[in-house]
Amino acid sequence: MSLDTELETWRREWQSETAVPPVLRRRVERQSRWLKVMVAADILVTVAIGGGVIVLAARAPRPDMLLLAVATWLFIAIAWAFRLSTTRGLWSPASVTTAAFVDLSIGRCRAQLKATVFAAALFVCELAFCLGWIYRRSAPRVPLLLWLFGSLFNCLVWLFSLVFFVFLVWYRRKKRVELEWLRTLGEPR
Repeated sequence: MSLDTELETWRREWQSETAVPPVLRRRVERQSRWLKVMVAADILVTVAIGGGVIVLAARAPRPDMLLLAVATWLFIAIAWAFRLSTTRGLWSPASVTTAAFVDLSIGRCRAQLKATVFAAALFVCELAFCLGWIYRRSAPRVPLLLWLFGSLFNCLVWLFSLVFFVFLVWYRRKKRVELEWLRTLGEPR
């Protein structure tokens, strides 16, 4: 195949591709911006929480503070490993076709559905660790159930937990509906 013939073939293929609908393109661009914002937020949390717990452990190098620092960094490492594994290949479409944009949106939606399950599991693990750590350090020993539900602080923790899980359920339903809609876009006509 000569260079001129090859260029002409590429030109015909390029022109035969249907343009990506502007609504889909804007949606993917908005999702891409949101991905970048969320990575920036994760970096901020890593620096603030991870750095803060290291400072606390350095200022008071007791076994309980070292345990807190190690557990915090373990939770951070697990969260980063999950983020990096689920967002791999989801930063931009493979090509500038409608099918590639739809595939990217479907992949992002599936990743967000996985993230809701992961967030729930990580939240429960962190909550159990933190409440156990605080209970062990609390000065006046009271029965565990009384401590868990008898203070204003813990009531706020339970309220926040309830709000968090209600949000996760709402978000998961929203993403399931979005995934079904995207699948209909990706089906051949």
